[in-house]
Amino acid sequence: MASQPVPAVPLYRNEAQEAAMRVLRGLLFVALALAVVVPHSFQLLEAAVFLFVAALCAVMVRRDGWLNRIMITYFLGVIVTAIYVWVGYVNGAPRAATNQTLFIYIVSPFMWIMMSTAMIQFVGLTRIVQWLIWLTWLALFSIAAFFYLFLTIGPGAVRFLIEDPNVNVQGGFAAATLLVYGSMIFLSGAIFAQPDLIRNKWARIVLPGLTLIAAITSGRSAFILAIPVGLGIGIVLRARQRVRVGEKKKRSILGPTIILGLVGLIVMGVIDFFVKSVDLLLIFQSFWDELMSAGGSERAEQSGALWEGFLDSYGLGFGHGKGVQYIRNVNFPWRYEVMPLATLVRVGLVGTLVYMSTFMVYGRGLLDRFKARDLSAEDIYMIGGFVPAAIGVATNPYIESFVFQWMYFLPVMSLGVKPIANWARREA
Repeated sequence: MASQPVPAVPLYRNEAQEAAMRVLRGLLFVALALAVVVPHSFQLLEAAVFLFVAALCAVMVRRDGWLNRIMITYFLGVIVTAIYVWVGYVNGAPRAATNQTLFIYIVSPFMWIMMSTAMIQFVGLTRIVQWLIWLTWLALFSIAAFFYLFLTIGPGAVRFLIEDPNVNVQGGFAAATLLVYGSMIFLSGAIFAQPDLIRNKWARIVLPGLTLIAAITSGRSAFILAIPVGLGIGIVLRARQRVRVGEKKKRSILGPTIILGLVGLIVMGVIDFFVKSVDLLLIFQSFWDELMSAGGSERAEQSGALWEGFLDSYGLGFGHGKGVQYIRNVNFPWRYEVMPLATLVRVGLVGTLVYMSTFMVYGRGLLDRFKARDLSAEDIYMIGGFVPAAIGVATNPYIESFVFQWMYFLPVMSLGVKPIANWARREA
C-alpha cells in the first residue's frame, strides 16, 4: 500500500490561518464601519477597537515594497514630530497638547497604515470599495434618521451621536451638526468620480441622488464642493482607465457624467418643487460666498494670524502645542482649522514637506499610472474621495482626527499594496 504524501503545511495550520483571516476581516469591517458611519460618536470604543485591530494587523501583515516606502515617510514624520514636540514642550506647550500630538501624529497614522495594508492584503481592493459603497448607504440612512428623530422627538433622541445636536430648516436654509458629514466628503467625491462601481443599475442613479440631497441639506461647503470635484476627477481620469486584455470598454467616458448630471437636475428640481422650506438659491449663494472667502471671515482671520506666526518663526516653526495670538478654541488654544498654515507654524516648512512626503509618494504613483493608462476603476474611486478630503483640510482639521484618518491613508495604501491571492477576496 502506497503511503500518502505528507503535506508541506499541516492541515490544521491552514484551517487555523483561514479562521484567523475570517476574524480579522470581520474586525476590519467593524473598524471601518465605526470610522465611516458613526465617527467620534463613541470615541473610547472606537479608539479601543482601532488599537486592538491595528495590533493584530501589525502582526499579520506581510512585507510589501509599497508598505516599505510608506513606512520610510512615516518614520521621517515620527522624527519631525518628536523634535517639534520637544520644541513645543520647551516653549511651554501644555501637557495635554503633547499627549494629543503624540497620539494623532504617531500612533494614529501607524494604526491606519497597518489596518489599510491588512485590508488590501487580506480583503482586496475590490471588496473594500464595495464595503465603502455599502457604508455610504448606512451613512445616508443615519443622516435621514438624525433629521427625523431630531425634528419629531427632539435633541435628546440623537444626543448619543453628538454632544450638542442641532438641525436648522428655517429661512430657506438647511443644516445639521452631524459628524458623519466628514465621511461623506470622501464618499460623495468617490461615488461621483466612479459611479460604475455601484453594481446595481438603479442604485447607480439612486445613491448619487440621495448623496446630492444630503449635501444640499448639510450646510457643509466641503461636502457640497466634494461632488463637483469628484465629478471633475472622474471626467479626467476615466480616459486613462486600464482596459483588461480581451475586455471591451462597456461605457463611454462621458456616459456616467451625463447620467449624474441628469440625476442632479432631477434632484434639484424635486427639492425646489416639493420642499418649500429649502431655498436652493440661498443655499448655493451661501456656499459660493464661503468658497470665495476661503471658509468664511473667521478662517480668513485665522489664516492671517497663522501666516504671521509662520513668518515670526523664520519658517522654522514654534513647535507642536504652541498657538498664535488668534485663539480659535479656548479649551484647546493650540488647535486650528486651517491645517496647512497651522502645520507651517508648528513644524516649519521642512517639517511640513516631510509630513507631505507620504502623499507625494501617492501622487507620484498615481501620475505614473495615469501616464501608462494603468488606472483601475478602484484607483479612480479612491482618488475621487481623497482629493475632496485633502481640500477639506484647508478649512477643517479632519486629518488631525484619529477617526477620519482612514480617508487619507486607505487611498495611499490601496494604490501600491499587493493583495495576497490566497486570502484576498477579489471579485470581477
